[in-house]
Amino acid sequence: MIRVRRGIEAVPAYGVGRLGSAEDPANQGFVQLISNESPFAPLPSVSDAISRAAAGANRYPDFDGVVLRARLAEVHGVEAEQIVLGCGSIEVCHQAAAIAAGPGSEVLHAWPTFPEYTTVAALSGARVRRVPLTQGRHDVDAMADAVSEQTRIVFVCNPNNPTGTALTEAEVAHLLDKIPSTCLVVVDEAYAEFADAPEFGSALNLLGAHENLLVLRTFSKAYGLAGLRVGYGITSAEVASLLRLAKIPFSVGSVALAAAIASLDAGDELAARIASVKAERHRVATRLTGRGWKIPPSQANFLWIAADEDRAAAAVRRCAESKVLVRRFPDGVRITVGAEEENTRLLDALGSPDGLPPTGVAAASLAGR
Repeated sequence: MIRVRRGIEAVPAYGVGRLGSAEDPANQGFVQLISNESPFAPLPSVSDAISRAAAGANRYPDFDGVVLRARLAEVHGVEAEQIVLGCGSIEVCHQAAAIAAGPGSEVLHAWPTFPEYTTVAALSGARVRRVPLTQGRHDVDAMADAVSEQTRIVFVCNPNNPTGTALTEAEVAHLLDKIPSTCLVVVDEAYAEFADAPEFGSALNLLGAHENLLVLRTFSKAYGLAGLRVGYGITSAEVASLLRLAKIPFSVGSVALAAAIASLDAGDELAARIASVKAERHRVATRLTGRGWKIPPSQANFLWIAADEDRAAAAVRRCAESKVLVRRFPDGVRITVGAEEENTRLLDALGSPDGLPPTGVAAASLAGR
């Protein structure tokens, strides 16, 4: 056995919880409402850009993503030097841990939230401190109070995964004001395009006042490019230059770069797709709450059903029996908003809380479907 770093065995593995290849005959007929993906294939103009870029796949991609960073700078009103790219925004999380965390330090985040923050911290050798959500939302005062001398990174998922709840811009500003400027604050806005509450405001508006702020965005969700893996972070030029030191060389491929640029150029079509998801989100939430399910207002492309462990397990089982896959958590179920026909199938499968099997019934595993 090779010698490994102490504690590496305890690093939590990423829970995929979904089917493998869609081409596998065993997976035919399943509706995957489990990973918060877009229900739409890439737009025609994006597909054309993908095809053209694939023809040059024998060459390495642009190392710095100069063209994409320039376009993103125009979109967000920042300088290109403030932007760092990654193989999905999760790579930028790893970059952040590489430059700021380490043995003896702490990484702070709410719970439940995107579990990869825990993995990022563990891989860096840092300790993890979790602050419970309050009524499904980040408790910004409790998070600020939990910051210690050892805290190096604070992760804030906004809108939050898996609850779909969002902090207001004022609440994010309040948190930033209470955290020392020596601590990196990472606001993950993977679902920001779906937020429509009047009081929601992107943390990008706060960049000028906080040089320790890093805002994450991704092309995986609203843009429908989850399979191509391209995300980015926006921060101060100084922090961005440090993040690029930790970037994996050529981690964003030529096809991903081309698809991302073409997606930015298709803004009107993208807006129509986002509006469609929001409309379906409202329809499904209205139907489920009318049946008695407890669902907080969602600002993302998914819904959160708050339920105890037994009821959550029973709900997931009922969906699996109808070949609808949703994500189970100990205290709830997360449901991605899919296409209209997929959502209707979910509604038919889930029924009402009173119509579920008795508590104690375990959720069916994918292996036993």
